[in-house]
Amino acid sequence: MPNKNIYLFILIYIFTTCLLPVSAEDWHDDFDAENLEAWQSVGNDAIWKITDGFLRVEVKREWEVGYELYQFTAIPGPYRNFVVTINDFGGDKTRFGFCVGRHFPDTPEEDPFFYVFFPDEIRARRFDGKGSSHPFRIRLSREPRTRWETDVLTEMKLYFNAGYFVLFADGAYRTTFQDLNFDEIEILGFVMEGINIANEWEGTAWADSFTISSLSITPEARLTSTWGQLKGR
Repeated sequence: MPNKNIYLFILIYIFTTCLLPVSAEDWHDDFDAENLEAWQSVGNDAIWKITDGFLRVEVKREWEVGYELYQFTAIPGPYRNFVVTINDFGGDKTRFGFCVGRHFPDTPEEDPFFYVFFPDEIRARRFDGKGSSHPFRIRLSREPRTRWETDVLTEMKLYFNAGYFVLFADGAYRTTFQDLNFDEIEILGFVMEGINIANEWEGTAWADSFTISSLSITPEARLTSTWGQLKGR
């Protein structure tokens, strides 16, 4: 447990870093209208809809849904430092998440390796965005094996900085992990995991808005990194 001096340091750090300016370039989508230049459906086009100011996803029993990708294309990758914020994010009887992925030069024949940030957990997956999924052969995933009782989030905020991930959920710090193989990200997007779901029931999922900020690091991220290091001692 951190002692009183460490707690005092954290309080001072919060006060001083919140006063520092942050320079960022934001790209924002309220999902008020379909934007074909900003998003590309990879796989089953039928599941993705832009309606009533939301990105909505539907899965029906008669549809074959595996791992379907709604890829962000407005800003070309690779991405090395960014913050993603998703508002009103969740689903009912579905597995809907936000993914970050990349190919690896030493295994070009394999599908991209992804970390998928669901509202209730983080999972590592390999898939091509067209339904298929395969086990890992070489890579070891580094995500925390933790589940949270949150099918819906008011806000999810993901910080990425050259292999270092920091996750906030509904304004609260959730977890930190590092994967040195992910020094950069090639693929960003939403993913519907439909395996063993579409054959059992009909499900829906949604996201109200998406924002990506390109920056070096924010005071909030610096604080989170420091706090995570202190907790690990």
